[in-house]
Parts: sequence; structure tokens; C-alpha cells
Amino acid sequence: MSFKLSDVNFETDFAELIECQWIAHEDPLQTFYWLFCPIRESGRDASVKESTARMLEWHEHDPNARWLKVEDTAIGRINPFAHPEEEVTDWYPDDSSRDFVSQAIEQMDVPRMQMAARPQVFLNILFTHPDYRRKGIGSMLVQWGIDTAKSLGVEFWLNSTSVGKPLYDKFGFELVKKNTLVPKTENPDEMWQQTKEKFGEIIFWTMWLPKEGAIDPGNTVRPWETVGA
Repeated sequence: MSFKLSDVNFETDFAELIECQWIAHEDPLQTFYWLFCPIRESGRDASVKESTARMLEWHEHDPNARWLKVEDTAIGRINPFAHPEEEVTDWYPDDSSRDFVSQAIEQMDVPRMQMAARPQVFLNILFTHPDYRRKGIGSMLVQWGIDTAKSLGVEFWLNSTSVGKPLYDKFGFELVKKNTLVPKTENPDEMWQQTKEKFGEIIFWTMWLPKEGAIDPGNTVRPWETVGA
């Protein structure tokens, strides 16, 4: 196999890219993905179409967003690195499920908001089609991100799931905080309880790499160590 990393062509690639994103999070199932891409009563296909249009709109409104893909040049299958931003939870109905999801998404970035005091590159989501895992594609994408951060002279932050954490550990990312998302309400109704049961326990690992691309024990100064200094 021969893999090629390049920018996404939004006119020709985007629908396939988001379908790949769905498949990647369905195998294995990672329920946090439903925070951003819920399965609607209209069915999976309609849900994928809706989320595709919404993510494209997010991209168009974020001048700093960039999407990359890794494809098998023999057949052109996509494995992207994406960076949509500024999620607004109006894709959930106006009931307690929207409040649950809004709180969860807000909590996801709390550690970075509190401790990321310097300019940075942020990896929003990385995924690989199940048929192309363990072939070095994830490493290609992470290395591209590290090289980009180094070229810009900024740090690299990400929120990892349990599935992705071993990859980031391999590249020397430091664990900043284990972040368990716990939305709360004083009066949980039936919809709140159903939403809570649907997602189960949602955990992210906030991780960081300095602008030099590697941690120098004893010398690297973490950004959260300089807050208020």
C-alpha cells in the first residue's frame, strides 16, 4: 500500500470524509461522538447527511480550521485529520438532552481553557477507517501536526479518548488531566436520564506537547506553571 497525505477537497471529499468519521467512531463504539453527531429518528443515513452539512458550515466559519486526509493511492480511501470549531448544540432538540450535551461539550475543554496560556495548535479529532488501522496512518497525521506546531513555534494540545491515548503516548505527549464529563441538573427529567444512560461514562485525557516537539525533563516549563506568574 502507498499512502498520501494532503488537504481535503471540500467539493469532492467531504461527504466521504464524514462517512469515514462515522464508521471510525462506530467501530469500536465511542459514545462521545453522539455529542456532536446524534443519530436521529430519521435514521443513520439522514443523520450522516445532516452532520456533514453542519460540519462544513463550522469549517466555513472558522478561518483557522484545516482538514487533512490520508488516502490509499490505489483506491483513494480517506483517513482525515479534522479541525472544526465552535460547536453550537442546536442540533439537539430544545429539551434537557440539549442541556446535557451543552454541559458535556463545555466541560471537555475546561482543562485546556484553564491551563493553555500560550498560542497553540489544537487537534480537534483524528480518525482512521477500521480497514486501515495499524498501518501508520495515525502516526503520519500526528507527526504532521507536531511538525506544523514546531514550524509555527507553538504548543500542541489535544483531548484524547481511551482509544487514541496509546498513539499520543508514543509521541511523548504529556497527560495534563483525566477529564470525566459530568453534566448536572437539579431536576433530571426522563429525557435527561435517557441521555445520561445513552452516553454512559465520558472520559477525555487532556494532553500537551511543548513547541520544541519533545519534553526535556527538568527544563521544560509547562504553560500552566506560568499562569499568574
